[in-house]
Amino acid sequence: MTSDRRLAVFLTLILGAAVASGCSSTAADPPSADPQSAAPAASGAYSAKDVCAYLEGEIPALKEIGSPVGRHANLAGKLATFFEAHGKPENGAVLDAATKAECPTVRTEVLALMDVDSFSSF
Repeated sequence: MTSDRRLAVFLTLILGAAVASGCSSTAADPPSADPQSAAPAASGAYSAKDVCAYLEGEIPALKEIGSPVGRHANLAGKLATFFEAHGKPENGAVLDAATKAECPTVRTEVLALMDVDSFSSF
């Protein structure tokens, strides 16, 4: 396995762990005292239109990064921040389905820049 591939796998594991930990909750979690300070959207409640617009806006910056692994790492961090503010998809397959339906061309270009076939493998 090349060092670029190992880095991609490592970053994917880190992102997966971050997303998984952000999606879990327990019954012991206290309710928010101020509803205005609550998270903006529940898990999976993001808008496909919003994520498509976000991804389209990231394409120029991704093109400036010299390697698919670098693009992968860059977008992973930015998407984590985006989903924290907009609600998280349940998993990569859900994100794949949403972007295939809403913005197939943008989805294809972003995935090609990162040299992956789907957000599930991202």
